[in-house]
Amino acid sequence: MTTRFRISAGQFSSHFMAWPLATTALLAALTGCTSPRDGSLEEFARWHDGARAQAQAGALSWSELYKQSFDRLTALPPSLQQDTRLENTVLLLSTARKYEANEIDAQQFALEREHIETQLQARLR
Repeated sequence: MTTRFRISAGQFSSHFMAWPLATTALLAALTGCTSPRDGSLEEFARWHDGARAQAQAGALSWSELYKQSFDRLTALPPSLQQDTRLENTVLLLSTARKYEANEIDAQQFALEREHIETQLQARLR
């Protein structure tokens, strides 16, 4: 039996596969290249920069900065970057509490804070 319409498998698949591919491409273009996780971490980083400036100005205690950082980080979607930041935040919180309890002086606190933050930046690369 001869059919009236002959269409090759290639034509069939290209016609019916074009819509899902086009839809996927359109959705990717509309949502951008960053995942919600990346956006959450970027939002956290913006908040952290402002809160850190407050701590440096004395308007916020260092331990409160790191406590709030911990709380905000634990609310983010899980990721390796979140885990790394959480580890460092715990170290920074401990160091800040030592400083505020006068167990270490301001210079030692600044050195330890800088060391921990440098390690964080290296691990995030």
